[in-house]
Amino acid sequence: MRDMPVEETVPAGIRAVPVRRSGGRLENDFVVVEQPLEIRVDGRPVVVTMRTPGHDEELAAGFLYAEGIIAGGGAIASVQAVAGEAGGGGQADGTRLADFAGDRVEVTLAAGAAAAAAASGVPEPAAGRAFAATAACGVCGKESIEDLERLNQGLPVVAPGGAAPAPIEQLEALPDRLRAAQALFDATGGIHAAGIFTPEGERLCVREDVGRHNAVDKVIGHFVLRDAVPLHDRILVVSGRAGFELVQKALRAAIPTMVSVGAASSLAVEMAAGAGMTLYSFAGRGRGNLHVAVR
Repeated sequence: MRDMPVEETVPAGIRAVPVRRSGGRLENDFVVVEQPLEIRVDGRPVVVTMRTPGHDEELAAGFLYAEGIIAGGGAIASVQAVAGEAGGGGQADGTRLADFAGDRVEVTLAAGAAAAAAASGVPEPAAGRAFAATAACGVCGKESIEDLERLNQGLPVVAPGGAAPAPIEQLEALPDRLRAAQALFDATGGIHAAGIFTPEGERLCVREDVGRHNAVDKVIGHFVLRDAVPLHDRILVVSGRAGFELVQKALRAAIPTMVSVGAASSLAVEMAAGAGMTLYSFAGRGRGNLHVAVR
């Protein structure tokens, strides 16, 4: 990837590593940082996820919103990122992490937030849910099929009667607009991105992360912390494939249109069609798949 002089400041989120090139030359290359982050709610551990450091408060807010633990930014009284002890990474204990010493985000819920979430139709989180997640998975830690089905409860129908898709030419242009904001990808070639755009194609927010589900949580969490969800009349663009867990996160935020650079999975297509979401995969100039519901 892009070579940088040793004295050049390395941007946050990437790390210089020595590599041996053709001919035996020893040089620096740059890789994405992948480190654990623990999210706590009212002092209770909820999850440890592998992520690229940066915008950790947004990641926590987006994750809690996607999981139905909060109904919006008003449910959060405070959120604070806390740096871990130097060299700390926690000790693995089965699927959970005990004595965690890495970075964490402390979230304090507003008084009555759990009751407000239940009253608004957001399902209660399962008791005792504290789990580890890798950067590659969006459903790690779910202990049963019921856990997955619970997350589908209360997902909005974003366009009753079917969505009127945006012009194809406009959807085709969005991956390039997302790519223009992927600074960490320019340096490493190994990181995902997600962006929120207006129907007119204006880029509102882009976040990068080693985990594609983390990138989506960060970009939605950006609006959760501003108490600006749901995201009606917005478009989510992702740099990778459209898996069902990303469609699920988008639907939780009532996003009516999703564009992916990669392929869509069968369940993602079914979920989008059932909710009236416009799903456009393999997007790019002069190409793409606009998925439609088959009656």
